[in-house]
Amino acid sequence: MKLESIIQKDFIKISIPSERALAIETMKKNNVSELIALKEGTDSFLGILTIGDILSKPEEEQLALVLRREVPVINKKGSIEDALKLFLSGDFYYLPVVDNENVIGIISLKDILPVINKKYKINKKISELIDSNYFMSVWDKTPTYIASKIMLNFKVSFLGAFDESGKFVGILDTSDLIKSGEIISRVTESDATKGESGDDWDWNWKSSVLIGTSNFYLSNKPVLNYIKEGFSTITQNMTISETIEILQKDNTRYLAIIENKDTLIGILRDIDILKAFKCVI
Repeated sequence: MKLESIIQKDFIKISIPSERALAIETMKKNNVSELIALKEGTDSFLGILTIGDILSKPEEEQLALVLRREVPVINKKGSIEDALKLFLSGDFYYLPVVDNENVIGIISLKDILPVINKKYKINKKISELIDSNYFMSVWDKTPTYIASKIMLNFKVSFLGAFDESGKFVGILDTSDLIKSGEIISRVTESDATKGESGDDWDWNWKSSVLIGTSNFYLSNKPVLNYIKEGFSTITQNMTISETIEILQKDNTRYLAIIENKDTLIGILRDIDILKAFKCVI
């Protein structure tokens, strides 16, 4: 199968320059946590903007100073293996596809996983991926704002949530943070005062400048209000191929590995499963 067959020509994007309020509104509306950033009026690729990038610089209004520019792109004539190699070089969900330096579409992890799986059937079991599978977790009564700080400080895209009895109850990721937040616009007045004096005269003037800002406020409600409760589960005895089929069927990015009916022993993301195919590149 050629790369062109899995390119999404219709994708969510944002023009630069733009302000963060527009980016967050676009993410909330489309239930995504990453946007492809293009130069205004063109299809020229500038980078990828994530909600984590925005939250890490809460005072920065201009997206051009926030977005992630060191992101690989792939030519439309590239191979499936080329795309796999680029996905494994970082930790992102979208891979922009270019032609003559213009973005013509994107490929997502969701697009490439079943194609790679069909081409390279791997007999590995999930148990072989668990040893290096670590994740951060929080109490399900933790304020969502605090949970976001944990995600930013430890540079993770999701958290496992547990109740007071230690039972795993769901997953909170960056898209849930967007849903929990609220954009509040306000106008502030800035004063500038100047005075000069001379032998025969002096004068003063005062100027007021109105500055409009939009701030994104995360909820202080418990993460329990926003976590993904309908998570998909697998066992460590399942094969990689079986796991990919579940990801596709349930349309999810996360799989909870359960043992003895309700004991959580790990959480796998789509990119974690893609790493099982390192051997083919």
